[in-house]
Amino acid sequence: MERYDPENNLIERIKEGDERAFEELVDRYKGMGFSLAYRFLGNPEDARDVSQEAFAQVYLHIKGFRGDSTFKTWFYRIIINLCRRTATGRQKRAEQSLDPYIEKEMEPQAREDVEEEVRQKELKMAVEEAVRGLPVRQREVFVMKHMEGMKISEISEVLNCAEGTVKIHLFRAVRALQERLKGWR
Repeated sequence: MERYDPENNLIERIKEGDERAFEELVDRYKGMGFSLAYRFLGNPEDARDVSQEAFAQVYLHIKGFRGDSTFKTWFYRIIINLCRRTATGRQKRAEQSLDPYIEKEMEPQAREDVEEEVRQKELKMAVEEAVRGLPVRQREVFVMKHMEGMKISEISEVLNCAEGTVKIHLFRAVRALQERLKGWR
């Protein structure tokens, strides 16, 4: 039984060869695709490559999309599979360290503001690094739930596993992140 998907009309137009409909679909999902890929890979160039490849896959295989799941679920599954391939196929690039320059002549309040901003950026980087350090399935579940705001049932569908399995991976991911980020409390 087909599920309701707000993109059904758009997808049907794409299947009929409507290029403008495909452009509209890309406009709707390009931000989500890049965001998901970036959160998994931690590298904007890789994320851009993955999201572009995902749209190429959508374009090539849209006629086979039956509507058994929502388009979003299908698209996320494509992104995740491409991220897995990218992560195993390429070595991680060295990330630039954050070396902020704080002028000595700054006002005390301005210096405190800059120091707090630097601390927030360092915390964000520590969280991103900790998330990237999780085992693949835990990382996938954590990113989809806490960074993409997906429901457990949606994650279960994307990963093709039971909701209980998703909850176990999520619990383990949260516990591992709490352990890795103890020093930031």
